Amino acid sequence: MAEKDKRTYVKVHDGLPDHPKVIEAGGEAGWLYICGLAYASRQLTDGVISRRLVPRLTDGSKPEASASALVRVGLWHEGEHDCPNCPQVGADNYVIHDYLEHQRSSAEVADLRAKRSAAGQRGGKKSGESRRAASAGEANAEASASAKPKQAGSKTEPETETETEVKEKNSRTPAESSDAPPRHDVERVCKHLATVIENGGDKRPRITAKWRTDMRRLIDIDHVTPDQAIAAINWAHASDFWNAHILTPAKLREKYPTLRRQATTEQRKQRPAGPQTAPRDIPDEELPDVLSFG
Repeated sequence: MAEKDKRTYVKVHDGLPDHPKVIEAGGEAGWLYICGLAYASRQLTDGVISRRLVPRLTDGSKPEASASALVRVGLWHEGEHDCPNCPQVGADNYVIHDYLEHQRSSAEVADLRAKRSAAGQRGGKKSGESRRAASAGEANAEASASAKPKQAGSKTEPETETETEVKEKNSRTPAESSDAPPRHDVERVCKHLATVIENGGDKRPRITAKWRTDMRRLIDIDHVTPDQAIAAINWAHASDFWNAHILTPAKLREKYPTLRRQATTEQRKQRPAGPQTAPRDIPDEELPDVLSFG
């Protein structure tokens, strides 16, 4: 099997640098967390890391202190722990919390490699050019299908409309008409939500007319700015609970007040007494995304 076919990949959420646990643990510990994910994926350990290997995983000045910080904030566990979702592995090891919830298991990787090997032996593995051509054909087919006018009485959207949504549709503004040009702010937030969902391991959702309508109402009717909406998406998908619920603009709009209250409460609990500063040194353009939501 070619070396490139043996590679494994890890899934890392794009909001990880701003996750409260990573901020609390510190930059060196955050890098150790990433290195630990890569090691566990490469060596097929299902999230188990030997204590003696920790100094080799990172070039940080205090690897053991970084490991202790990861345990303190709950990103790693001691080998003997009380988390019901993670395996017990003995005192000489660490365990990455919820590793198998987000990454491929060793059995899944072995199965994938076997399928790739069988496909290669049959000559069924497509070249890069063939894959690109197939992807282009699928994209063109989807674009053609989406460009077709709806037939009377047909439904192309999988989501049903609530009574409130029907009332809003009846009172829609000219900006919500089906032939209106796409709005940059609406497209920006919709694309961000789709990307976050895809980065979380799910299939990238299609941005439909309903997506755009719900996102436009969040901005225009609920007076939520695009930066606040993006910050809410990032916060929700960094949460073990909310990342499975905020999967459409309609759900984001419905739960936005709850998300904001919880984020504000969480931020207050973590905020130390005295003058406040940003949690890390970040560019000015990132500040709204980090601070404006909570």
